[in-house]
Amino acid sequence: MQCGVSTACFYPQETSKALEILHEGGIRNAEIFLNTFSEMEAPYIQKLKKTACPDMHITSIHPFTCGLETLLFASEYEGRFEDGLMLYRRYFEIARELGASKFVFHGCAKQADFPFEEHCRRYRRLRQTAREYGIDFCQENVVRCKCGQPEFVRLMREYTDDDVSFVLDVKQQRRAQADLDEMLDAMGDRIVHVHLSDYTPEKDCVTPGKGVLQIDSLFRRLIRSGFDGDVVIELYRDGFSDLEELCSAARLVDRIYADSCRAVGAEKEQSS
Repeated sequence: MQCGVSTACFYPQETSKALEILHEGGIRNAEIFLNTFSEMEAPYIQKLKKTACPDMHITSIHPFTCGLETLLFASEYEGRFEDGLMLYRRYFEIARELGASKFVFHGCAKQADFPFEEHCRRYRRLRQTAREYGIDFCQENVVRCKCGQPEFVRLMREYTDDDVSFVLDVKQQRRAQADLDEMLDAMGDRIVHVHLSDYTPEKDCVTPGKGVLQIDSLFRRLIRSGFDGDVVIELYRDGFSDLEELCSAARLVDRIYADSCRAVGAEKEQSS
């Protein structure tokens, strides 16, 4: 694992420029947060690809239409679901073109009057479609959405027969006032991607290592459950000072992760 950084950290900096900044700073894993329809067009994707090649890995794609996912995928209007599916096929094409293996999905808003079991059925259809492109379609825990709470995560695993992947976002877990251990229990071994941040008593989203989150404990818990995915730093622009702070945090996270792997390995040796 080599810690990455999301282009979303620099929002509202234009996406290709944000990717350039990360590349120039030495970041070699990145999540791309697409911000508008023009960024889905072929010339723009080629621009992103040119920036990333040959030595930057794009871990995941995050769509700006995440705010529309209730409208598209959690309503009784079947035609809108089919149109949404067609739109997301374009995202999956983009992910494949950029070499990203994961796609981040927010899903149904918590206030939506739509059967959650049906939402999970539609998630599976989106997931099966993403597989056609070699993409893992991943549900994120988000404060404004039903899966921001562990009980809905557990239901999602039940309603999908465990055919689900999760993105653990620790700032969203904090904002939803969900217990981290409970969320980890609910997601279990289905976590494939992590959006990492830290927090202080005064601010709920700061650079990893600048707050009180026990990152080593989190990593050991993930590794014990079999996690071998990507960890990406995802902050808001007021959560860090400059690029060097992000790069330093990524290096720190790499060290903590490596130490955590060794610690878990030692535990296994002692118990065998």
